[in-house]
Amino acid sequence: MDSIRDIYIIGNGPSSSHTMGPCFATKFIIDTYKDIKYVKVILYASLALTGKGHLTDYIIDKTLSDANIDHEIIFDLKTNVEHPNTMDFIISFKDENKEDIKETIISIGGGSISRNGNLIETSSSKKDIYKEHTLTEILRFCSEFKISLYEYVVNHEGKDILNYLNEVYDTMIQAIKRGIKKDGVLPGSLKVKRKAKTMFNSVHSVNSNISEAELYASVAAFAVSEENASGGVVVTAPTCGSSGVLPGVLSYLIEKGHQKQKLIECLAVAGLIGKLVKTNASVSGAVSGCQAEIGVACAMGAAAIMHAYNASNEKIEQASEMALEHSLGLTCDPIKGYVQIPCIERNSIFALKAINAANISLIIDKETNLISFDDIVDTMYRTGKDIHEGYKETSTRGMSEIKRFN
Repeated sequence: MDSIRDIYIIGNGPSSSHTMGPCFATKFIIDTYKDIKYVKVILYASLALTGKGHLTDYIIDKTLSDANIDHEIIFDLKTNVEHPNTMDFIISFKDENKEDIKETIISIGGGSISRNGNLIETSSSKKDIYKEHTLTEILRFCSEFKISLYEYVVNHEGKDILNYLNEVYDTMIQAIKRGIKKDGVLPGSLKVKRKAKTMFNSVHSVNSNISEAELYASVAAFAVSEENASGGVVVTAPTCGSSGVLPGVLSYLIEKGHQKQKLIECLAVAGLIGKLVKTNASVSGAVSGCQAEIGVACAMGAAAIMHAYNASNEKIEQASEMALEHSLGLTCDPIKGYVQIPCIERNSIFALKAINAANISLIIDKETNLISFDDIVDTMYRTGKDIHEGYKETSTRGMSEIKRFN
């Protein structure tokens, strides 16, 4: 299993699979082939259906233009492809004796890309870090050597992972700070108003039994999600579309008095949970629906909270399993392809759901559990395969069918 670094990729939103992935794919083409004269980029399936709303064509155009390469971008809505985030790059060279080359690259979710079934390494990738590939195997390893999940991560990744997670933490916090200061309307035809600033200013005046820590979690999730929707710098966790959940959880833990060093440990544990799902299933909304994005983020958030509580490895598993189990079947139907409705509110709701999953797991006896985390990851993946393609990041069914938006 590869490094948790590719769960936490720092970059511009609004979509890890539809913006970051195509950007990295385009850069890969530029770096791999020299003397390029012209590139035709063909986007298929989900990339074609929601590419405009996700700025897919914008980021490809910008990347190729910055490299002074002539190009065209085609949205192919008819051709059937095996993976919904497939793109072809047809490359012509200045040397006319060279034949055109076609490269097929797939954006597999969370900003990662693959070619011929193999992951294309990015600057944050480190391969084959872990021999264990399931949480059951990891828990067995940890039990044998009497270590925590956090210690397991550091022992395998090396202490330099903490420097990377420190950067991840700072980026998340900065996204919160930017998001709570901005007014205005998010990009796109939906004209969605930013809400995080008003929410932040209302926390102390709300007449509610809910704790301020939970209210701040909601605000932080909104703030980061609005930054993502506007193309701001965020961290995939595990995707751009779910990038607000963990910052919401971090805000909650900060309000509860937890210090930065502990929260960086929490990110390590959360990253391990996300990496297990990415390895054994999918974190792509186009493959498995929003359960694979926001559901996994919720599981990661629950794991982070449990580590902050100094819970056992088994209790961390329990909270993560509970969070993902109760996200099963969640659809991905962003209106007009914008990562705005229902995505922004959903991040806020699932940050609170992560808190609830952690708190409930504290009072449930672990020995009564009949379902493992690995069980629910497999179930999530099988459920995703059964979800109608209209509800998997195509913007053709569900909320996208509301008449006023058509």
